[in-house]
Amino acid sequence: MKETLLVNLAHELRQPLSTIESIAYYLELSLPQADPRVKEQLTRVRQMVEQSGWMIEDALAIESGVETRPEIVDLDEIVTEYVLEQWQQEGSRGGWNLDLSASPVLFDVRQGQRMVRAVMRLMRELAMTGTAAGIATRSLPGGVVLLRAWCAGSGGEDLEWPAGAQLTLDCIERLAERNAASVFRNLLKPARLELLIEIPAAPLAMTAEPARLEVLAAFGEAAPTEPAAPNTP
Repeated sequence: MKETLLVNLAHELRQPLSTIESIAYYLELSLPQADPRVKEQLTRVRQMVEQSGWMIEDALAIESGVETRPEIVDLDEIVTEYVLEQWQQEGSRGGWNLDLSASPVLFDVRQGQRMVRAVMRLMRELAMTGTAAGIATRSLPGGVVLLRAWCAGSGGEDLEWPAGAQLTLDCIERLAERNAASVFRNLLKPARLELLIEIPAAPLAMTAEPARLEVLAAFGEAAPTEPAAPNTP
C-alpha cells in the first residue's frame, strides 16, 4: 500500500516539477540582459527541481518491493559511464579523483547502477567548489570488493548537508543491504565525508578495461599499466 501510494505521488509530482523547470528555462532565455542575480535565482530554481527529482527516485528505491536478482556487475564500468556522461554534458571531468581497479561484484544490475550513481551524486553535491570528490575501488582478500568514496565540504568543521542528503544515504544503505553489502560512514574533520561499501565479489573474473580506456582516451590520459592504491583525499 505504501509503495503504491509513493509511486502514484512520484508520478503526479513529475509533471508540475517538469513545468517549473520549463518556465525557469524559458525565463532564462527571455531575459538575456537581466540582472545577474535574477539569472542566478532562475538557475537555482532549476537545480532545486533536479534535486526534488533525486529525492523522488531515492524514496522509490528505498520502498521498492522489486525482487533482488544478483548478477555479475562491473562497478568500475558504472562509475566511468557516469563520469563520461558528465564530461559530454558539461564539457568537464567534474573534478573526479578516480582510482578504479576492482573485480566485478555480485549485485542486482539496476540496484547497483542506482547505488553507485547515488554515491557519486551525493559526493558531488557535498564537495566544495574547486575540490575533487574521490571514488576508488579495489578487490580485498576473502571475496570482497571495496567501493570507497570521499569528499571535502565547505562547512568549516562540519559538513553542510543539502536537502535530501540523508534520504540519499538511506537509499544507498538500503540498496546495499538488499545485496548483502555493508556500508560504513565516516564523518571526518574538517568537513569531510567518507563512505566505505563492502560488496561480495562475483565468482567469475571479468575486467572493465574497455570502458576505462574509453574514458581515459576522452580525457587525453594514458592508461595505467597496473592498478594503483586508492588515493587519499
